Amino acid sequence: MISFLRGRAVNTGTDHVVIDVGGIGYKVFVPTTVIGKAADPQQDITLHTYLHVREDAMQLFGFMAESDRGIFELLLQVSGIGPKVALAVLSATTVPSLVQAVINEQVNVLTQIPGVGKKMAQRVIVELKDKFAKIDVGGDGDSGMTEFVPGPEDTAGDALQALAALGYNPAEAKKALAKVVAGNKDLALEETVRLALKELGR
Repeated sequence: MISFLRGRAVNTGTDHVVIDVGGIGYKVFVPTTVIGKAADPQQDITLHTYLHVREDAMQLFGFMAESDRGIFELLLQVSGIGPKVALAVLSATTVPSLVQAVINEQVNVLTQIPGVGKKMAQRVIVELKDKFAKIDVGGDGDSGMTEFVPGPEDTAGDALQALAALGYNPAEAKKALAKVVAGNKDLALEETVRLALKELGR
C-alpha cells in the first residue's frame, strides 16, 4: 500500500495535486490548505496518503501531517461520510477547531462546514466525541497534535476491498486476513494488507 509520497507538484487543481515521484505522476486529492503549500515546483513535499478503494476506482488522498490523515480516517468511520465529504471538512476548518467543536458538542459550528447538515453534525459528535477526547491539540492553525492513528474498527473490511481490487479471490483473501487479524488486531490498514499479501503469496 502507498503510505506516503515524496516529490514535486507538477500540477494543481481545486481539490488535488499531481506529484511527480521518480517520473510517475500521482493524482492525490488534498485539502485546499495543502494546494497552497504544494505550489512551489522547486520544492519537494511529502504527503501522507490514504488509498480509497471502490469497485470502479482507486483514489489517493493526501495530507501534510500523518495525524491529519488519522482524523480523515476517523471521519470516514461516521455513517454517511465518504472521502470527498471528509476532505471538505478538513478543507473548511483546522483540525484543532474540528476536534474542539466535536468535544464541546457545537452542532452550530459543524453545520457551517459545506456538506455537513444538522443530522450529520450530530452523528459526528455521537460517534467521534470519545475518540477526539483522547487527542491532544494545540491552539495554532496547524494540527498541533501528537501522532494519532485511528482504531481498526473497519480495517479488515477495507483490507478485503483492497485485496479484491487487486484481483484476489474474496474467499482466499478472507482466510489470509483472518490469520493476520488473529495475530494482531491493532494493525493499520496498510500493514494489514501487506501481511495479507504475504499470506496469499505463500
